[in-house]
Amino acid sequence: MVACMRVRRELSDRLRRLGPLRPPPAPALEHFPYHGDGPAPAFPDSPTEAQATGQGAGAFPHDSNGDHHANGVELHHAVLALLRPAILIGDLPNGIRLIEEEVAAHLGVSRGPVREALGILRDEGLVTIAPRRGAVVTGLRPDDVDDLYDLRIVLECHAIRRAAKEAGPRDLAYLRGLDAMMVAASRPFAPTDIAFHRHVLVLARQDRLLAAWERIAGIIGGLLAVTDTSRPDLVRHANLIAALEERDGDAAAAMMHLHIRNAHRIMRGVLASR
Repeated sequence: MVACMRVRRELSDRLRRLGPLRPPPAPALEHFPYHGDGPAPAFPDSPTEAQATGQGAGAFPHDSNGDHHANGVELHHAVLALLRPAILIGDLPNGIRLIEEEVAAHLGVSRGPVREALGILRDEGLVTIAPRRGAVVTGLRPDDVDDLYDLRIVLECHAIRRAAKEAGPRDLAYLRGLDAMMVAASRPFAPTDIAFHRHVLVLARQDRLLAAWERIAGIIGGLLAVTDTSRPDLVRHANLIAALEERDGDAAAAMMHLHIRNAHRIMRGVLASR
């Protein structure tokens, strides 16, 4: 009993430091419509993509219990937007138990959205769920973070080299619009950032490449939520867009490599400071 109370008290203290539940900040699709030459690039509208990016109002299908934040965001995405970055940077450290009812009570939601969020974190390898113990944070080691950024470089540099051959004027206008949103944002904007990078993958016209990227997109979004807030200048993508406009795949890949490696450097600094 004493040990159980101690576990609950530690979790309560950790959650209190995270602050209140907020909806993932992102522009709704209608704020920047796409009028492309081909099929419109999909802002996330399926559960897998929505899990990855945490898009804003209108982007998600209704969940089974109908729990929604005031702005229409499904609550388990808002829970994810709070828990995932906290796990990645160690505010919820390895080994801590995430007791479903405690998390729900602190955030002022029912247990359903918390259960869904923990299931996604389990699939991403950030928590383990065991009978009678519930969810336990496993997090990422520094080597795991390094591997993720290395994998991003492999996937996204290849993708942007191919995208340089495919991007049309309307694709470029779409990417410029996303970049303008990020530059003008006065709050964290990782969902818009990941929408930009996802469209580069879409432009590569390789379904398996996109599928490989989307398997890690949730964690990428969590990392972006940390690095974009720490260094907003990192998310300016004008040079990437210019290289795409020039159809210079090699230059675009070199810029993407630098872009991701700079974010990696910032993330390592954040982890070291913890």
